[in-house]
Amino acid sequence: MKKANVFLLSLVPLVAFLAGCNKSTFKKLGDIEGINYEDGILSFNPVKGATEYEFVFSHKQVEVYKDRLNVTSLDVESLGLAGNIDLVITAYCKNGRSNPAEFQFAVLSTYDEVIFEAENYLYNFGTGKSDSNFRNNPLAHNGAYVGGLDDAGHGIYIDYLSPFEGDFEVESYYCWHQTSSTTKAHHDIWVNGAYQAGFEYTEDTGWGGATFNPAMTTATIHLNRGWNTISVMKNGVEANNWGDYAEIDYLRLIGNNEKYNVDDLDTYGERPAYYRLEAEMGSPRKKFPSGLYQCKNPCIVEDNDHKYSNGFLMGNVENKYDGVEWHFNSPVHAKYTIQISYASGLFDGSRQARPTFIVTPAAIGLQKNIDFLDYEMQQMDALPYTGWNVPTVAEQTFEIELIQGDNFIYCLLMDNSGFFQIDYCDLTFVEEII
Repeated sequence: MKKANVFLLSLVPLVAFLAGCNKSTFKKLGDIEGINYEDGILSFNPVKGATEYEFVFSHKQVEVYKDRLNVTSLDVESLGLAGNIDLVITAYCKNGRSNPAEFQFAVLSTYDEVIFEAENYLYNFGTGKSDSNFRNNPLAHNGAYVGGLDDAGHGIYIDYLSPFEGDFEVESYYCWHQTSSTTKAHHDIWVNGAYQAGFEYTEDTGWGGATFNPAMTTATIHLNRGWNTISVMKNGVEANNWGDYAEIDYLRLIGNNEKYNVDDLDTYGERPAYYRLEAEMGSPRKKFPSGLYQCKNPCIVEDNDHKYSNGFLMGNVENKYDGVEWHFNSPVHAKYTIQISYASGLFDGSRQARPTFIVTPAAIGLQKNIDFLDYEMQQMDALPYTGWNVPTVAEQTFEIELIQGDNFIYCLLMDNSGFFQIDYCDLTFVEEII
């Protein structure tokens, strides 16, 4: 594979090309010596008689760059390489070659900035609106943004592998149009299950749309070295209409500009121990008397007596087809085990609830008379009572298959069994499907 952006830093003299490489005098070239890597530059001593050198770079036993060049220095960072690199160099002339020379070195990366596109981390894919929370817009960063974050708990949820521990500034690029004379928009930031900071949205930019003019606000969060879960979500109480509204284009995490080896990240695990799908971050589904399914979020905020993952519990799963929908982007085609945290109690002599899971590659609409029975289902055993607002992790687990990319996961009440509340659902990777 040829690369156009290689810097030719030290050319072998043309005289050597002409005098040293001819059929009568050269069949075996001398060894390549003096290989060195420093400050991003790979260099070595010229080999007498060589007209060009073949470079083969591998990372984790996979070839990542190969070329033949008439140089004895390379700007390796310009090749986009990172991590622990295995290099093989061979000198060539028209009728001869050298023994291959092997060299191992590490190309360090700089922790400068990380961009999180809001639309790529959206679990609550729709709130019952025709255009859902995911909004395509060519004026937005990367062509899309997230809107419709109307109810408490709505927002974006990020699994992030950080190379360093520390306090980092995070910028939110947002759109907001003032709808209340007294209330500004606000999003909570929860990191690893604990509240840390908030984004205050105060600049009236207008809503995203034909005129897309996002503003920026900042907050500081603390990250662990390794995997972190970051929630940016709406908070509020019913008394003030769950607070005012804001739309998110993207987030920008500002690093500390320190160097690190990307392969060291493997020591933290190649993927999170599990992916947690918070119920409030999903799209709650509830059937209304009109027969239409809508997504309105009856979230319960934690208090001194009741503690919930991420601070919220989703309730009111009472009627057939009530429940929650998660939009989850799986990094690979794989099998996962699924396990929920729930709460339930006696209500007018109701029976124990038996939630049902449905997995599809496309969202199931909110139209009337929808028939979930057309889809493959897995129903849980009857859940023991825990008491209302007292979540516990269900003992039962079962296996689901997710395609690489978009998956829609539904946890629904598919019969007239007991009522229940949902705190979260954990997806644990089992194995990749090839």
